[in-house]
Amino acid sequence: MILNNALLLLLLVLAIAAGWMLARGGLRIGNAEQAQLPSQYYRGFNFLLDGEEEDAVDAFTEALAVNEETLDTHIALGSVLRKRGEVERAIRIHQSLLARPQLTAVQLHQSHLELARDFIAAGLYDRAEKLLLDLITQSSDLRQTARRHLLEVHEAQRDWQSAVSIAQALIEVSRDEESASISQGQAAHQLRSHYLCEQAEAALESGDARVALPLFEDALRDNTEELRALMGLVRLALVEEDIDQALQYFELIIDSGRASAPDLLSLLEEVCARQSNPTLQLSCLQRYYKKQPCSLLARALACELETHEGKEKAHAFLRATLTDNPSASIAASLLLGETVGRDALPEWEILEQFSNTDAGYQCDHCGFSGRSRHWRCPGCRHWDSIHYLGAALEHPSA
Repeated sequence: MILNNALLLLLLVLAIAAGWMLARGGLRIGNAEQAQLPSQYYRGFNFLLDGEEEDAVDAFTEALAVNEETLDTHIALGSVLRKRGEVERAIRIHQSLLARPQLTAVQLHQSHLELARDFIAAGLYDRAEKLLLDLITQSSDLRQTARRHLLEVHEAQRDWQSAVSIAQALIEVSRDEESASISQGQAAHQLRSHYLCEQAEAALESGDARVALPLFEDALRDNTEELRALMGLVRLALVEEDIDQALQYFELIIDSGRASAPDLLSLLEEVCARQSNPTLQLSCLQRYYKKQPCSLLARALACELETHEGKEKAHAFLRATLTDNPSASIAASLLLGETVGRDALPEWEILEQFSNTDAGYQCDHCGFSGRSRHWRCPGCRHWDSIHYLGAALEHPSA
């Protein structure tokens, strides 16, 4: 609905602009064409009144000359069509702009950028890449914007090595220029880290640990607490059977203060299972919980306490936790632990659902939700924007 309204608004602008230019004699053309232009103009209005938006677009764009005063209107129209999914029509509009000899270099560059955006939307990445590379060399004003769009192309093609090079160029510019194009989109150093992790994980999956290690380490260059890289290093150490090293990397995760999540607890369990110390997981969870008290860690810690120190100790811990931080899942865990004759209680299943509630993950940028972590949101395509919803202790009154 918003895009439909935007298109109608632009059509009205086109109609007004075309009528104004015709009235002031802005179209310097021959007599034969002059007789036809008013006809195009009125046809466009008829199409618009009849709700035939597509035909109105064609009529008005034909009637409205492309010059310095109308270029932005043509570009805006193409942009709205692209967002509506009418990419072919957007391409036609922007290609027609490039065919106009009267445009300045700046206007040509802007038209090139819009056409590259059209090609990206259409999945024509090779053609978009060529236009963007030309812009990088030819336009100082649009260079950084072109690099940002070039990242989209490399991401779509999973060309992570090229993406790293472009992200590095953006980082270098940001160091030299305060305003830095880096304000567009996500920070370039964050993107670079994920591109390196993509390469490292691919190497790890193929069994090439020697390639994966320096990539994970390089991903920590600008942020030594980058969760994805640290988790990758833990897995790499496990593959190489270096359990002490894996534990050291996990200690860095604990110290980073990054919110706990089921995948982190599974990784910790795998590390501790490889060690001969039977209480290692208990001590790690205790330390983790002190840094970041949450119901997920509380329940995991209670399970370890019950295993090593008995049921009463585990329940005492949960009651203390419940007193300080009310939580429905912890209350359900306590009730379940003290209930006898499970098979005879119809409320058992409900309590068990509360106890085992998995809050899932959600993108803090677009709201996409799922049952597992994605390093890149499938919805908005942002990197590292999906977080575990149950990270904080849940309060029934909240």
